[in-house]
Amino acid sequence: MCRTECLLAIVALSIGLVNSWDIAITSGDQLEFYSNQTKTSSEGTRFRDLSALAYDAVHNMLLFVDKQNDNASIFSYHLATKKYQSLVRRRSYENIQGLAFDPVKGTLFWTDTNERSIFWISLMPGSKNDVYGNLLIKMQDEIPRAIAVDSCRGYIYWTNTNITKPSIERARFDGSEREIIVNTDIYMPVSIAIDQKTKKLYWADDKEGIHFSIESSDLEGKNRETLLKGVHHQPNALTVSKDSIYWVDWGYKYVWKLAKDKPDSEPIEYLKFSNEVPFGIVANYQVADEIQGIPECETLSKLSQNKTAINDSFNIPKDRGLFCLHGVKVEGKLACKCSPGYTGDRCEISVCNNYCLEGDCSLTSEGEPTCSCKPGYKGAKCEVNICSQYCLNSGVCSVSNENMAVCQCHGDYEGQRCEVPKVIPTSSPAAAKENCNCTKDNHSPLHLTESPVSNDGEFVMDCNQGWDNVRDPVIVVLGVLCGLLCVACTVLITKVLHLKRRPRIKKRIIVNKNVTPMTARPDQCEITIENCCNMNICETPCFEPRSTIRPTLGDGKPGKEEKKNLIANMELPDEY
Repeated sequence: MCRTECLLAIVALSIGLVNSWDIAITSGDQLEFYSNQTKTSSEGTRFRDLSALAYDAVHNMLLFVDKQNDNASIFSYHLATKKYQSLVRRRSYENIQGLAFDPVKGTLFWTDTNERSIFWISLMPGSKNDVYGNLLIKMQDEIPRAIAVDSCRGYIYWTNTNITKPSIERARFDGSEREIIVNTDIYMPVSIAIDQKTKKLYWADDKEGIHFSIESSDLEGKNRETLLKGVHHQPNALTVSKDSIYWVDWGYKYVWKLAKDKPDSEPIEYLKFSNEVPFGIVANYQVADEIQGIPECETLSKLSQNKTAINDSFNIPKDRGLFCLHGVKVEGKLACKCSPGYTGDRCEISVCNNYCLEGDCSLTSEGEPTCSCKPGYKGAKCEVNICSQYCLNSGVCSVSNENMAVCQCHGDYEGQRCEVPKVIPTSSPAAAKENCNCTKDNHSPLHLTESPVSNDGEFVMDCNQGWDNVRDPVIVVLGVLCGLLCVACTVLITKVLHLKRRPRIKKRIIVNKNVTPMTARPDQCEITIENCCNMNICETPCFEPRSTIRPTLGDGKPGKEEKKNLIANMELPDEY
């Protein structure tokens, strides 16, 4: 008898300790419990990355999502017995953002943003469920995120975070009577919660830019109120207790607390996280405090007085959710036996994954990876480039049909890897011509030209045609032009030298000073012989008067005699 009483006392004490928390939070791989801004305990030795969180106060149970678990995605944790159970098998492509549980029907609901759907399973004894969950509502444009349950009236509420047409919607537990209750002045409602006592709906709206708001309405979406507006918060999960509203802020890694029934109150920094970012949050509450005096909650009130331990009612296999992608499950164990070529906890990793660097991987009969390399590569994993640093002295490497490296040498080098300097040939051009074996073209003659390329020190002659259709016509035209230019230059030089020879006067004849000046005689030339000296007689034909030349010739012909006299006094008279 004493032992029984002691055992009951210990159980009661443990239940009391477990219930001594205000909020529970999922952070990293831990379930953390806080009271008066102090962590009281934590759980999570077997989990990896916890996200969405829900609380069932009737059965004293938490339900949560582990995004990185190999076996299942949704689990339950009984706070009194500290037992975990896997509930839903993990899908290969899923993103569960919201969880909600109805203790009256024993139904678990969740949203999957990747599938744009709402799923459910029944946790009642004898229920038949799909191991991945049963589809309730499939959406087209909407993106369901947060979800909440009104157990008293039989509704589920969820938020649609498609910013092109965001909304808050509700439907019956079977998916019927679906309707939109809020779709104005809303941007991205990321979380939602129901307060049965006040019959209100609370949500957090991550506004465009840096703004956010905490708002409320009645269960029909009417009588909206904005409880808080602010900036720089990035709200995620929201929960409601008897007196307060709590929400997770990803922007500051905070948990904030706001008085529920005090208008214009300021939020309080309830918790600060330095390493892991909190994701889900739930508040501890007594069911009787929430539903007392509400006629619609009569069924829930009777259930809460019964205090059925839900974990003792459900017969859920411990290995539910375990599946092997490329293998078979080991009987009686949470383990997989992988097929040849695969490894990992669920045989999800191929041994060929990233094995061959430059080639195709295949499996041997023993399941070992082997590589078939691409041209130009070799090695066990095709990791060696056969042209890498193969050709020396700036040679260019290429790959032959036999997958061998071949070098094309430049400059004064030769050899397989361009490593040998070329030998300068010393043989004469006459000897070189003996190596030329040319075939005559019927259309044009061939001639030999010496090439600087040599094999084994001997000249190799190139056999080229005598006429080039592009080069040779250009050379001929240029040659003709050069010849014409030379002839023109010769003629011009001769003319220039001939024009430079001008006649010169041999002696100077002085006009008689006693004779009247020529400028005074209008019938005579105005220029004296002195001014006419050294001038071209064709340009300035000036002559001395007859009386001044020779008096004895006065009776002769004036013009001819004067011209003869002038020419006789000029240089080079024979040319004129």
